[in-house]
Order: sequence, then structure tokens, then C-alpha cells
Amino acid sequence: MKRPVTVYLLVALLCSIGLLSPNVPAQETAAPQSTSLKVAGLQEKVTVRRDERGIPYIQANNDHDLYFAQGYVTGSDRLWQMDIFRRIARGELSEVFGVGPNNSAFEEDKRHRTLGFAQVAEAEAAQASPQAKGILEAYADGVNAYIASLDAKSTPPEFQLLQYKPKPWKPADSLLVVKNFFEVLSSSWRLDIMRAALADLPAEKRAALLVETSPLDVLVVGSDAQKPDPAVKSATAIARKSTELLRALAKDEEVESRSLSRFGLNVGFADASNNWVVSGKHTASGKPLLANDPHLPASAPSIWYMVHLSAPGVRVAGVTSPGLPGVVIGHNDQIAWGFTNVGPDVQDIYLEQFDPKDPHRYLTPTGWRDVEIRHEEIKVRKGFSDSATDTQTLDVAVTRHGPIVLEKDGKRYCK
Repeated sequence: MKRPVTVYLLVALLCSIGLLSPNVPAQETAAPQSTSLKVAGLQEKVTVRRDERGIPYIQANNDHDLYFAQGYVTGSDRLWQMDIFRRIARGELSEVFGVGPNNSAFEEDKRHRTLGFAQVAEAEAAQASPQAKGILEAYADGVNAYIASLDAKSTPPEFQLLQYKPKPWKPADSLLVVKNFFEVLSSSWRLDIMRAALADLPAEKRAALLVETSPLDVLVVGSDAQKPDPAVKSATAIARKSTELLRALAKDEEVESRSLSRFGLNVGFADASNNWVVSGKHTASGKPLLANDPHLPASAPSIWYMVHLSAPGVRVAGVTSPGLPGVVIGHNDQIAWGFTNVGPDVQDIYLEQFDPKDPHRYLTPTGWRDVEIRHEEIKVRKGFSDSATDTQTLDVAVTRHGPIVLEKDGKRYCK
């Protein structure tokens, strides 16, 4: 049950820590500044303290207030970045950028509307556990409390320059931020097409080129017995068109690369990441140390946001992405954790067979089935001096394997 919104006191202590140097007289050190804010939606007092680097330390008496305050503080630091992240995933860049010389914003919108990230994130938010839903809602309420506090002069400069106002933050928007990371770090479709192109090679040559086992492999569960691959026929069918398909899909990927790289969300093909642990035998504390290098490019502002969160049962520090509650990579009092990406196979491409007599029907193992048509309306800004928008329509055909992302030579591909 959602708690009633009431007004409580948010105490923000904007103080500098560690600035007292033995070489600087105490009277020359600036005194810490403290500001008290009344914010509707908090249940109790929350203290937000910043160190000399501006990193927020948020201390609350309950989980709701902790994530509410995290949303409020993150919004005060990175609101425009958060808005761009969700607009990328929702396919709403054209609404603020219009149509440029190469139509990149509009093409990016069409691509993400086709992939349907917004529908997936909305469904995930609706199906989230009560605890997860509570965190997402508290965070969104905090962001919206900050947005409600803005006026024409205090609105972040990016919004003022582009002459638009931020929309309220939704719980699903936080999940959309995650979708951007998933998309950037997933590029296994290229390998699928490459393997399909080699499907007709003699078995020994194919095995030499595409080594699938190693003497270093350790079987943890299951069996290493070779089983027939039901995708071989599909791979062989795609193989003859693989070169053309690669070029067409690469063009689609180029649009993604141009757009996402502007916002620090792009990595090169086959980029990896690393993590390692140093034994306590080699550390001054005698405790093991974890190192994690996500290998994502540096950008300004960073795609990461450093924060320290403290509440009963919660004491954690590290980084998250602007728009995402909690800590993604960090540590608590007992353990540290990180993320690494090694190119997992998380994508598939399907060649769908459509009825020549009816372009809305495709073949399934149980017979012909009608595709689902999803109607998308994309708002496109006329110009920066005019906030009015035109509406462009896009019909997305969705099969049991997913949306049709490419139609070439009368064939349609799902990705």
C-alpha cells in the first residue's frame, strides 16, 4: 500500500570534509553550510552530506525515505542526463532534438520503438515484487519532488537551452536505463550471422575455425554430449544471405553507435571487462581486495554516479547509473561486488517465412499465424524556436520471436 504523502523535513548538510590541512589555518577554512528543505513525501528526517568531491552520503531512518532521497539528490545533480537516458530507450529523442541533417535522432527513435523497450520496461515494473516496486516508486517520487521544486530560473541549463520541461519520472524509467546498458553490452548477433555463413563448410574445417571446447573447460552441471542443434537448418537458410544481412544490420548498428556514443553509452565490438581478487596474504589489512574494471568509456558527465546509502539494515557505497536506485557496483560492511561482460550469447536472429498471399501471416510449427501490429506515434519537434511537434507513425510487426527489425529481398528478420 502506498503511504500518504505528507510534508517532512529533509536536512541537507552541504559540508566539506577533510579540507582541514595542517598547512592551512583553521580560520581560513570555509565553514560547512547547512540547508533545511521541506519536501512532501518523506516520512522522517533525512540527512544528506557531501564530501569535498561532491559525492552524496544519504542517511535515512527507513528504506522509503532512503530511495526517495536518492531520487531527489540524483535528480538535482543529473536530471538532464536521466531524461536523455530514458528518451533514448523510449524512442523520444526527436521530441526535443527534431530532425537533424542526418535524421539520427529520428532513426534512433524508430529503432527503439521497433525493439519495444518501453513496453518491456512497463510490463516489468507492473510485475515487480512488492519490495522492488516500493523502491522504484520511492525513487521516482523523489525525482518528481525535485522536478516540482524547479522554476524557470532553477531548471537545469540543458532544459533551458533546448526550451523544454522535464516530464515526471516513472518507475519504469529506471528500468529503461538498464535497457540501455543491456543493448550496448549485447552484440552477439554478429557472431550468429558469421556462424551461419560457415554452416555449409565441411565439418572438420568448421570445427577448426569455430572451436567450441577447450581442454581447460570444467563441466559444472549437465552433460558434454553433443546434441543436434535445431537451429542448424535456420543457420543454413540464412547463410547464403549472410553478407547482405550483415551489411544491412550493421547500418542499423551504426545508427545506434552514433547516437549512444554521444551520451557515453557506446562500446566497441567485442570489448570486454575485467575483475580480479588479491588474496589477503598480500594486503596490509589481511583481507582480500576486489578490483573491477567495467571497461565502459569515460564521458562527461559520467555514466556512473557515486553515492553512499545508509538506513537500518542498509549501508552501501559505490556507483549506480543516474536514474537507477541503489548501488550497481560497490561494497557494504562485509563484501564487495562488481560486474564484468564477456560477450554472452544473449541475442538471436530469426528468418520468418511470410505468406506470399497475405503479408500479415507468417509460418509457425503449428501453422500460419497473424503478426501483431503495434502502432507507434513518434513526436518530432519542428524547430528549437518552436515547441510544436509533428507526429510520425510507425507500424511494428511482432512475431512469436520478436519484432521484425529488417525486411530485405522479400524476407523479414526478427532480432
